[in-house]
Amino acid sequence: MNLYQTLKHYFGYDTLRPGQQDLMEGILNGSDVLGIMPTGAGKSLCYQVPALMLPGITIVISPLISLMSDQVKALNQAGVHAAYINSSLTENQIRAALLYAAQGQYKIIYVAPERLNTMRFLDFACRADISMVTVDEAHCISQWGQDFRPSYLEIADFLARLPRRPVVSAFTATATERVKQDITGSLHLQNPVTVVTGFDRPNLFFRVVKRKGGKETDNSILNYVKRHEDESGIIYCATKKNVDSVCELLLQHGILAGRYHAGLSLEERKESQDDFTYDRIRVMVATNAFGMGIDKSNVRYVLHYNMPQSLEYYYQEAGRAGRDGEEAECVLFFSKQDIMINKRLLDYKATEGGYTAGDPAVRANEQRKLNQMIHYCETDECLRQYILNYFGDHSPCICEKCSNCVVTEDEAEENYIETGRAKKKTAELADLTEEGQELFEKLRKCRSELAAKQGVPPFIICSDKTLKDMCARCPADKTQMADVYGMGAQKIASYGESFAEIIRMFLQTHESGNMTTGKTEGAAVVETVSKPPAGKKKQPFYIAPEKLDQVTFSDACMVSELTDRINALCEEKDRKKLTAAFVNDLLVQKGYLKEEEQDETRIRRVTEKGIAAGICEEERRSKFGGGHYYALIHTRESQEMIVAELKAYFTDFPSGSAPAEP
Repeated sequence: MNLYQTLKHYFGYDTLRPGQQDLMEGILNGSDVLGIMPTGAGKSLCYQVPALMLPGITIVISPLISLMSDQVKALNQAGVHAAYINSSLTENQIRAALLYAAQGQYKIIYVAPERLNTMRFLDFACRADISMVTVDEAHCISQWGQDFRPSYLEIADFLARLPRRPVVSAFTATATERVKQDITGSLHLQNPVTVVTGFDRPNLFFRVVKRKGGKETDNSILNYVKRHEDESGIIYCATKKNVDSVCELLLQHGILAGRYHAGLSLEERKESQDDFTYDRIRVMVATNAFGMGIDKSNVRYVLHYNMPQSLEYYYQEAGRAGRDGEEAECVLFFSKQDIMINKRLLDYKATEGGYTAGDPAVRANEQRKLNQMIHYCETDECLRQYILNYFGDHSPCICEKCSNCVVTEDEAEENYIETGRAKKKTAELADLTEEGQELFEKLRKCRSELAAKQGVPPFIICSDKTLKDMCARCPADKTQMADVYGMGAQKIASYGESFAEIIRMFLQTHESGNMTTGKTEGAAVVETVSKPPAGKKKQPFYIAPEKLDQVTFSDACMVSELTDRINALCEEKDRKKLTAAFVNDLLVQKGYLKEEEQDETRIRRVTEKGIAAGICEEERRSKFGGGHYYALIHTRESQEMIVAELKAYFTDFPSGSAPAEP
């Protein structure tokens, strides 16, 4: 079979996503490859398909037991013989697995990095015909990445001990340019075919919600989960204490929730993870100890109770939503308390040996990442563009899926008493009509029953996206089932008739004007998919110049306090907020401030003109990191100057024509 025949036969896909074919062909041509692709972009396929076409065995190095288990189960369901080697197996089980592998029974073997240089595994690897070694979650090899694992540094030694160097492929979802260089250098990749498909996840909606913390955030979290009660979601908290309290809050209000953090025993963590994976609970409340390698495809939302320490952490955690390609939401509840919590956590890591030999460069780098995370929470820029730029992706971004670009209707929050609010089904998120929702629920029930019989999570049987495609196509037999997204030959043989029977029964009871002819000859299709209305884009900030006469002044304040007072005078909900960055850029343009470089960071200093206008500059020492910075304090005189400049600015740019930047 050629590449596309292999893809269709085992995985049920007719087409490849951007970048996948280049990486697959690079491997098949004998080249090393490095793939940097967002979560849900199909990294696993990039090595799994070539592995089935190469003559020998592919070894996949993976950091987490749960990830290996899910991947092997999924491959077995697709008709691919695969196994894993890690600490969850007994020595006898490992011996048997390696024996079967040596006999050619497995094409793909997943292994933990700690196992690579053990005598038993080395003996097997040096005797076996190994065509490729794949390094999954490759960012773990870099101390500049958010998940540095020293065991990954042993991979290069393992490769050097092999009698013949195989093709080496490496994949990750989150890598800055520095981490990318570390991966290439540490693994000694030889002229690798490198594909960076961009970091955008177009199906994710990003939102930052400002709260005071504590009970106010608790109430917002509870309201959100209640509105999405039938959907799977993850809530990330910065501390174990917050995980416990949020989980208890949800349980008190009748929500099936579990918790996961390092303070729980291994058995407790495994039980919670299995409950979430198998849909026995809907919500997982966790620290960042939970998630890397979690392959649950139908997570419809990820909430952050606290701000993470870096955009790497945030994007990786938020990226666990919508892995099936369907619409999902990522909401960060931000309060000023989060800044202090994260600064204390960084100090704790530094004093408790979390950094390599107390390396001040690493500490400064962590502080820089935290500052960029804070700016994400406070910026008025497009949130999606901000994330992409951070990861070095400067391609044009047309965003209609973030709270800074699209007008979002704030839903009224209960102060919380049980309400009769209509539940929002997963099927509704997938844009299904009423009939489509009915069929979707029947298929989802069938999937759960099949999963229970097989002893695997429901998403291993098939994804929500596959069920939605069944709703759109209504295949009535196994032949028509071959056109459904994600249904390969093995899955059709195992489950096709069960799904087709549900669809046939559904069609018999819904023979009405809603039936039309589908793409597959002979298949009836329910008109199930309705296109959602496009979000209304936010307009640039504008205020009528005469309204600025109502601004109140204080003896001294920061510019953000002044912009808060001005924003309070604006009633148009479809406009962006006036930001401190906007005002400071205007002051630089008018000569009141100037920009300078300090430690590779742009800072603003007061000019003589600014001093004359009443702007004061105070040099302050940071409580964290030992550096210093300049705080700009605005007297009543300089506040009046800013308002006068804004009046002039918005007189030149009347309502509806003001640009985004001065």
